[in-house]
Amino acid sequence: MAPISQSKEEILTSALPYIQRYEGTTFVIKYGGAAMTEATLKESFAKDVTLLKKIGINVVIVHGGGNAVTDLSAKLGMESRFVGGQRYTDEATLNTVVMTLAGSVNKEIVGLINRAGGNAVGLCGIDNNLISAKKYSPKGYDLGLVGQVESVNAEWINKLIASGVMPVIAPVGVSESGEVYNINADLAASAIAQALGSEKLFFLTDTEGVLVNGELVPTLTNARAQQLIKQGVITGGMIPKVNAAFDALANGVKKVHLINGAAKHSLLLEIFTHEGVGTQIIREEKVFGNPTKTIAASHSDSVTGAPTASKHDLLDLTVMTKQDVEDLMHLTDVLKHTDAKPLSGKHVTLIFQKPSLRTRVSFEVGIAQLGGTSLYLSNEGVGLGDRESVADVARVLSSYSDCIVARLFDDGVLRGLAEHSSAPVINALTDRSHPCQILADMYTIRQHGKLAPGMKVAFIGDGNNVAHSWIEMAAIYPMHLAIAAPAGYHPDPAIMEYALKSGISTIEILDDPRIAADNADVLYTDVWASMGQEEEKAVRQKAFKNYQVNSQLLKLAHPNALIMHCLPAHRGEEITDDAMDSPNSVVFDQAENRLHVQKAILATLLGDVSVNTPAASDLQTGDAVTEQHSLSYEQESETIRHS
Repeated sequence: MAPISQSKEEILTSALPYIQRYEGTTFVIKYGGAAMTEATLKESFAKDVTLLKKIGINVVIVHGGGNAVTDLSAKLGMESRFVGGQRYTDEATLNTVVMTLAGSVNKEIVGLINRAGGNAVGLCGIDNNLISAKKYSPKGYDLGLVGQVESVNAEWINKLIASGVMPVIAPVGVSESGEVYNINADLAASAIAQALGSEKLFFLTDTEGVLVNGELVPTLTNARAQQLIKQGVITGGMIPKVNAAFDALANGVKKVHLINGAAKHSLLLEIFTHEGVGTQIIREEKVFGNPTKTIAASHSDSVTGAPTASKHDLLDLTVMTKQDVEDLMHLTDVLKHTDAKPLSGKHVTLIFQKPSLRTRVSFEVGIAQLGGTSLYLSNEGVGLGDRESVADVARVLSSYSDCIVARLFDDGVLRGLAEHSSAPVINALTDRSHPCQILADMYTIRQHGKLAPGMKVAFIGDGNNVAHSWIEMAAIYPMHLAIAAPAGYHPDPAIMEYALKSGISTIEILDDPRIAADNADVLYTDVWASMGQEEEKAVRQKAFKNYQVNSQLLKLAHPNALIMHCLPAHRGEEITDDAMDSPNSVVFDQAENRLHVQKAILATLLGDVSVNTPAASDLQTGDAVTEQHSLSYEQESETIRHS
């Protein structure tokens, strides 16, 4: 299991938005594997699901128990028979299944949960026709008394949930004629999750999730899954789990997770941390490739829970692919040189906790140029999360607005806004990331002819939100990213781990800025003390005194290297006048491009940008476009880790 690089206090604090988000929703958990056989893991699982119930999440457990069935069959002298690689269930075997699953295994789970302080009730599919089933004959094989789910008595399960109990269900079903069937627990859990319209479906496995060459795949779509099955990467018992997951997603379940049940508290870490610990399985996402829609996956309506296909957020760069970035730059070219009004009739609300020059002006001017209207709200007037809850503010603002642009301190507050807003939310900066800035920077690098796979970007200074977004970009676009920062000021290891898993870029964390700058195509820096860190200024100035971008450092870089700064600049600290004002500096191009790139983001999320706009290749501009380099590089990128 990947380590979670947070203190206990940080984990508890970061869990709050997820607790608020999932209160009152239903999670279906398929419980099986090693988690059911080792005593401490069984007790840990019982405590975890009890905790979920105590904080307001409705939990339904569907359990397996194949090992217990096999052990009992062996004790009774029964031989296992397999057809087409699958276990054949005759009447004697079925009796063993019912005796074990609906009996000893089910009651043990119920007992453990109740001793942990829960209120569990044991059931099997025969009870009150909970699971109606018919004979299952995959590929024409006769597997005996093996069934597939036809329907689930969801009304009864919901009544049990409403009464405050936690259903624990053994996967056996019954036909209309009274025939009892053994049902694969993964398929039963998927069918029950679909019937309940559950928020999440979890499969507890004996591995971290889906692995490729020993590395965890954090997010999996159907197209990628079928490719891995054909390649023989996903095999055996993982195949029915993956197929059951996509069947669930196609029929109303919001998200499916494969996690390691053999690791303590993996369920809680997957739910309540941003990074997660397993593989999340999501619906196919339409990516940025058609520049008339999407940045992120669809969210559900915060009031009805129904999917809202046109609701997309830009919270960080993990939701984007390389093609998305290229399409955004193409659209930026178009909007930079035309008078299209894709935001006509649209209103955008800007809510800012932090002071701003470029971000506020670029968004307000950009919205006006695209034909929309905007309203700026400072935190003094709103009291986000103080005077009013984040959820209430999100619901109110999204009822008035077509989009919310938020510039905040706490990334968790941003995600709370997105969870409860029916309108798209754009991250205009948090302490964790600054995606709009890096997208504008990539466009600026492209404008000056430096954008090509393998370019070297040297980030000199604090491993802050801007550095984090550069790391996320390195998971999308192939580059050599060298970050030079003093000890204690390195970027978040979890973000580093996420980016390194993509395997498309070289990312280094260095102590020596000279090594980072060596032959760099881009020298990038930011202030040493960001907003909210003013009290640390003296300490930081001492720590960063050798991490200055100046003419001496520029000599180590490529002769035509670009000098970049996201501004505001503290001249004489992180950057000198001779660097800031040198011919290599493109700092003010970056600032201007914030306007044009943010227009493209807004148009993608909100507008119809297909109306009479010329192709980028038809535009007569002075920009040196190196798009052909990017388009020749084919590389899939992993999507996001958001519970």
